[in-house]
Amino acid sequence: MPAAMPAAAQTTGPRRLIVQTALSVKCWLAPATTLFVSHQLCEVAVPVVVGLVIDRGIVDRDLPQLAVWAAVLVGVFVLLAWSYRAGVYFLVNGIQRAHHELRMRVSERSLDPRGFGDRQRPTGELLGIGGSDVQRVAFGGLLFVHPVAELAAVVAAGAVLISIAWPLGLAVILGGPVFLLLLDRFGRHLRSRAEHQQRLTADSASLAANAIAGFRTLTALGATGRASRTYADASERARVAAIATRRAEAWFVAVSSTATGIFVVAIGVIAAFLAFQGAITVGQLITVVGVVQVVMGPMEALAVNVGAVWARAGASAKRVLSLLEAPHARDTRAGEQAGPAATVPPALAVAGLTGTHLRGLDFAVERGEIVGVVAEAHDAAELVELLGGRIHPPRGTVKVDGLPLDEVDADRLHELVTAAPHAAHTVPGTVASNVVGIGRAASSPGDALAAAAFDDVLEQLPQGIRTPLGGAGRTLSGGQRQRLALARALAAPAPVLVLHEPTGAIDAVTEQHIGERMRTATAGRATVVVCSNPQLLVRADRVLVLRDGMLAAEGTHDELLATHPEYAEAIA
Repeated sequence: MPAAMPAAAQTTGPRRLIVQTALSVKCWLAPATTLFVSHQLCEVAVPVVVGLVIDRGIVDRDLPQLAVWAAVLVGVFVLLAWSYRAGVYFLVNGIQRAHHELRMRVSERSLDPRGFGDRQRPTGELLGIGGSDVQRVAFGGLLFVHPVAELAAVVAAGAVLISIAWPLGLAVILGGPVFLLLLDRFGRHLRSRAEHQQRLTADSASLAANAIAGFRTLTALGATGRASRTYADASERARVAAIATRRAEAWFVAVSSTATGIFVVAIGVIAAFLAFQGAITVGQLITVVGVVQVVMGPMEALAVNVGAVWARAGASAKRVLSLLEAPHARDTRAGEQAGPAATVPPALAVAGLTGTHLRGLDFAVERGEIVGVVAEAHDAAELVELLGGRIHPPRGTVKVDGLPLDEVDADRLHELVTAAPHAAHTVPGTVASNVVGIGRAASSPGDALAAAAFDDVLEQLPQGIRTPLGGAGRTLSGGQRQRLALARALAAPAPVLVLHEPTGAIDAVTEQHIGERMRTATAGRATVVVCSNPQLLVRADRVLVLRDGMLAAEGTHDELLATHPEYAEAIA
C-alpha cells in the first residue's frame, strides 16, 4: 500500500519553509522590522543633522538655528536608542516563538505513531534536526528584519546623497543591488559547504547517540572498539568539513567587507573632490562622509545576511523538511479494516524482515512465550523499531495474529504492540500515572511495579504511588527510572510486548528479582526481550542470536552456552 504523506508536505522547498516560519510570527516581526527601520533611518539622519548644525548654526553664527538643530540632534539620538531597544524586544520574542512552533512540529512528526515509511531515523539525527537545525531555520527570520532595515538605510543614504550631489546618490542606489547580486552568486559555494558540513555533523551525532543507547550490548559483544573507531572517523570528517565551511565563510565575509569598503571610500573621495571645487559646503562634505560611514555597516551586514546567514538557514531547512515531509509507514485510514483483529489474542510472526541492517529475518512468538534476542546495537535498535511498528520495513512483514502492522491504524497500534525503548523517561504526574497513564488512573499499578522490582523504591517515597514526579524524574536515579519504565511497559494492555535492554541501568541483584518475576508479569503475552542480560535470557523459552542482521543461532540459554562460544562471550 502506498505510504501516506504528512500534512507538513504542503511545504515545497527550504526557502518556503524559512518564509513560512517567519510569517507564523509576523505579528512580532512586523513591528520589529518597523522599529529597526526607524533605528537605521535615525543612524542616517545623525550626520545629516550634524551637517545642518555646522552650516546653519556654526558657519552662519546663528545661535537660534544652532539651538534648534542641536535639539533635533538630541531627539534623533533618543529615537535611535528607543527604536533599537524596542526592536530587540519584538525580534527576540518573535524568533523564540517561531523556534518553539517549528520545534513542536518536528517533535510531533518524530513522535507520530505512524512512523517513517522511507528509512529508520536514529535518535541522534532526530535530536540534531529538532535542536540546531530548527534553531537555524527560526533564526532565518532575521533575514526579514535586519536586511529590510539595512536596505532602508541604503535607500535613505542614496536619497541624501542625491540631494547633495546626484552622481553619489545614484552610485549607492544602483550599485548596491548589483553588489548584492554578485555576492549572492559568490555565496552559492558557501551554501553547499554548509549543507555538507551539517550533514556530516548530524551523522556523527547519530553514531554517538546510538553507541550510548546500545553501550551495554556493544560491551557484551566486544564491539566498543569498532564503534569508537567508527565514531572517531565520522567526527574527524565533520571536523574537517566544519573547518572548510568556516574558512569559506571567513573568505566570504572578508571579500564582501573589502568590496564594500572600496565602494564607500570611492564615494567619500569623490565628495572630497566636490568640496574642494566648492560644489558642496563644508557641512555637506561632513554629511556625505558621515552618511557613507554609516551606510558601510548596513551594506556589509546585507552581504553577510544574504550569504552566510541564508546559507546556514537554507541548509538546515533542507534537513528539517526531510523529516517533516517523510512518508508515513502506515495510513491512519487503514484502521477501518483493522478493528476485529485487535480483540483477538495475537501471536507475533516475522517473515522475511529486511531493513537497513536486518536481512531476511524469520521467527514467531506464541502467546505466553518469552523469546530473547541477542544482537549488535544497530540490529537490536532497528528490530525494536520494526516490531513496534514505528518504521515500515522495505521488505518482509511483521504480523500480530495474522494482521500486518502496516495495515493497522496508527492511533490503535498501541493496543496491539508495546515496544518499550531503551531510554527511560518520566512525565509530569504521580508514580501511578507514570505507570498506567492519566486516563487510566483508576487502574492499579501495584502488580506492574512489583514485577519491575520498584516496590522497594515506593517504600522510600513520601506518598508512595501518589508521589509526584517531575518531567525528567529528577527525584529518581537512573536505575529507578528504568524500573518505572519497565513497569509502564508491563502494565500496558497490548498482547505483544517488546523490551529493549530493560535492565541496562539496574544492579545485578535487582536484575535477578526482575528476571524471577518476568514469567508471571508477561503471562498470556507474546514477549520479545532484546538484550544481553543472562538474568533475563535464562528465563526465556528460547533465544535468537543475530549476526550481521541474520539469524545465526537459536535455542535455549543453556543449549547456546554449551554449543556456541560466541553466545557465551556476548552475554558475559
